Amino acid sequence: MTVVRGLAGTLAGVGVGAMALSGQAAAASGGGGTWLETSTGQVSVMTVAQPTSTVTWAAGAEVHTDPDEGTTGFTPTVYERDLGGSGGWRQLPLRGADKWNSRINDIATAADGSAFFVGDEGQDGQGILVGRYVSGAWKLAADKGLPAGVFEASLLSVSAASGSDAWAVGQGYDQDTYAPVPVVQHWNGKRWRSVQIPGSAGWTLNQVSELAPDDVWAVGVDEGTGQSVAVHWNGHRWTRTPTPVFADSAILFDIAARTPQDVWAVGWSRDTDKQRPAGLALHWDGTTWTQVPLPRGTFSLQAAALRPHGGLAVVGGNDDGAVGLSWTPAAGWQSLGLPENDPQLPLGASSVASSGAHLTVGGWHYVSSDEGDTFANGTILTR
Repeated sequence: MTVVRGLAGTLAGVGVGAMALSGQAAAASGGGGTWLETSTGQVSVMTVAQPTSTVTWAAGAEVHTDPDEGTTGFTPTVYERDLGGSGGWRQLPLRGADKWNSRINDIATAADGSAFFVGDEGQDGQGILVGRYVSGAWKLAADKGLPAGVFEASLLSVSAASGSDAWAVGQGYDQDTYAPVPVVQHWNGKRWRSVQIPGSAGWTLNQVSELAPDDVWAVGVDEGTGQSVAVHWNGHRWTRTPTPVFADSAILFDIAARTPQDVWAVGWSRDTDKQRPAGLALHWDGTTWTQVPLPRGTFSLQAAALRPHGGLAVVGGNDDGAVGLSWTPAAGWQSLGLPENDPQLPLGASSVASSGAHLTVGGWHYVSSDEGDTFANGTILTR
């Protein structure tokens, strides 16, 4: 299967010892205040990040459609909100963005103040769009270090321990067979270098999370078996760790690591062919991945963010609107109460970031019909 993040992609083609690990979960209505929604017009928001306690970034792509030609194009876009300043969202300048037909798929921040973003492969040998935050501004560049014979590549996720150590993962295609090929890149402080994970030939990797240079996780799906993949780097080698196996298929879209013994991964699973995907949440305790029961009816989960006191926030959904849940060891699952203000324009949620009690969710509104979903506008939700 080909993994896409959000509707824009579709258009492009405290410890957890107290958690219940079995039985049916339920989601109570959670508090937390009122959501403030900001429309981003034709910009679909793919990723949100919190570089400081007062600054938030939201990024994605302005969507350009040509109904006559049947084509869709993208211009990479970044917004910033600074609660220490005006408190409103403003679009940041991206010099050279107009030369790229690419989304910004993910943003990563590090404790030393550095930051990276990753996107899609450009045209005519342009390489993959990558960005670094340098001296208060985003600098766009091209990563041309793809594996030989790979084309139409996208980096879907990036994570950084510092400005001199970052990992990015994604997917491309073999130019001869058009089979999906995993793309793994490592930043050493000077350049991006392609890395091959042994045994990964048939994988798609969707997300990476770096706790330290010797503690890195990546997740996705094994296209050959249809089962989820979770693989770990210990500074010397990559090792696949067993995840729960489902009768039909499963996929992991996001991973969030708090400590070596507290790691979460989310996605969806199916026990029968053509079954409506069920939300999937897994927890790693340092030894084993364990499925954590979700409220009945939870649809596919796309993104997760760590919250204070061992908590977690997850978002996703698409079919019947957005899914938004929070989890704490004491209260279990609670609804985030994501707003569905217009039944004609359902909400899709692709990303979530947390800072203290504050949450930011990125996504889009769409028009649903028998022919499929059509992008209406991007949105940023804050509370």
